[in-house]
Amino acid sequence: MAKRIRRFLCLVCALAALFCAAPTAAAADSPALSSARFVWCYSLENDKLLYAENEEKPLYPASTAKIMTGILAIEHYDGAYDTVITITDEIISLSGGTKISYKEGEKVTAEQLLYGLIVGNGNDAAYALAISVGGSVDGFVRLMNEKAAAIGTKNTHYTNPTGTDDSRAYTTAADVGLIALYASKNEKYVSISSCEKYHMEPTNTTDERTIANKNYLVSESYLSTYYLSYATGLNAGSTVKGGNCCVGLATKDGITVIAVVMNVPEKENDKTVYSFADAKKLIEWAYKSYAYQKVLNRNDIVCEIKVKNSSQADYVALLPKDDLLIYLPTDADIRTDVKREYQLESDSITAPVKSGTEVGIMKLYYQDECVGEIPLVTKNDVDRSLFMVVGGALKKTFFNIWTLIAAALLIAFAVLCIFINAYNRGRKNRRQ
Repeated sequence: MAKRIRRFLCLVCALAALFCAAPTAAAADSPALSSARFVWCYSLENDKLLYAENEEKPLYPASTAKIMTGILAIEHYDGAYDTVITITDEIISLSGGTKISYKEGEKVTAEQLLYGLIVGNGNDAAYALAISVGGSVDGFVRLMNEKAAAIGTKNTHYTNPTGTDDSRAYTTAADVGLIALYASKNEKYVSISSCEKYHMEPTNTTDERTIANKNYLVSESYLSTYYLSYATGLNAGSTVKGGNCCVGLATKDGITVIAVVMNVPEKENDKTVYSFADAKKLIEWAYKSYAYQKVLNRNDIVCEIKVKNSSQADYVALLPKDDLLIYLPTDADIRTDVKREYQLESDSITAPVKSGTEVGIMKLYYQDECVGEIPLVTKNDVDRSLFMVVGGALKKTFFNIWTLIAAALLIAFAVLCIFINAYNRGRKNRRQ
């Protein structure tokens, strides 16, 4: 019976190998974007790039530069967000475009400026934080470029804290993605960027302000068309040469997705804001096209291993230690697209064996990429046979090479003694 079971398991494994050897399916279909051509989309928990298009093409940073400004300011003022900063004439004179409209001499806290920067996309908030943190605009820009390099960007250079168009400034969708990934791991940044409206308390010059989020994925204050209930940031804005940009952050079903859409042009007589439209499409596509799928069940027999010193069983079955879920394209066929390979620590194990004993590992591959691994464990207990242990010990003892040599010498000595004894008796008899 045991032999029949082993033959059956071997057949099952052979069939599984045939299925696994079948050609792998293509990855998820590309998202149907309307206008975006510089794109980067990433799954945070799975460390997986889901989609990219022209991601290494140098572009104007536009408002994405403010993500770096926010990172540096948050890290600088960590634990001291109540630090008071005075708005100067220099800050006001530098600040064109989108702004909160702080007044000269107005005293605001670092936290209020962070909300003005991240929620309101205010250029004046950016300059106020830059000068406060870096001592000067140039000093802060130097910090921006140093931080970008430390994060791992390859093709990014800033010249100002706002992303205002400058021919010397450049970045890529891939680099912005890395910076966004860094920001997404900062709880303070995400908390601020997910705020739909910020109610700023009165200051020494101005009554209470309400600052609505300029990221339409997060807030319905301006338009509800692009709103996503599970979006939490990170940045949006535009410049003449940099076009419309949106860096979306969303979390749903335990999966966080970052979508970078850059340099999206506006279309004449078209009110659609395609940076938001395509960022929303990209995020929705990511959740539709990728998900966790169960590729192994903890009750599935993978193989078996030989057991020594047991009369109860010659082999014990091996199972995955637990169910295994892997983040894969939703159209992947688990039976044919996921290749399985296992490796055991040895050819056999010695009884007694406890169920759940780890004796190997299984790795799973999708399109030649290792996408998961899990220990293999014994299915059940196997008791030790005392008779087999003793018999094995005796067998080992009796068949030990030195034991055989000693036995041979002993036999030879005994034969020699017999021969000598017989010889002596013969001589004695002849004398008589």
